[in-house]
Amino acid sequence: MIRVYAPKLVPGVLQTEAYAREVLQSGFPPKTDDERDRLLVTRLERAHILDDFESPVLWSLFDEAVLRRPVGGPATMCEQLSHIVDLGESRRMRVHVLPFDVGLHALLEGFVSLMWFDDLPPVAYVEGLKTGKVLEVPSVVRACQAVYDHALGDALSHRKSLALIRSIAEEYEHAQQ
Repeated sequence: MIRVYAPKLVPGVLQTEAYAREVLQSGFPPKTDDERDRLLVTRLERAHILDDFESPVLWSLFDEAVLRRPVGGPATMCEQLSHIVDLGESRRMRVHVLPFDVGLHALLEGFVSLMWFDDLPPVAYVEGLKTGKVLEVPSVVRACQAVYDHALGDALSHRKSLALIRSIAEEYEHAQQ
């Protein structure tokens, strides 16, 4: 099982090619086209983990800012959000949104991914600017899980989250015209 919280960008495993291309070429220092393309291929290959309907079970918790930040423009965002809706509607993943009107919430500080395995203890992965860290100490992982669960309690339901994401995708679609 993977539970991920995204405060600013769609997590890499869920990114469409156009969205990922924009993210990968926006970094500093700038990457060459070849470097960007190598990273893009790796990112898109990693997304194939979602091809197996049963494993892993994926829950995504998005801050509303992820949905409203126009990465790559309206067409890219419409495609990206539609992809998320498709995954959620196919029951491939649970989707929850922390709307702006929640205000402060337990995960506002940053990205976290919680992972459970069949044959290993659970871990948490936290990420910041130019850094990421795998946390393995059981008490720390449990604390991260508790914070995630607390924020999840403030989020919209799966059904309402999909409706919001669909609505924002339609706004991007109309902005293209």
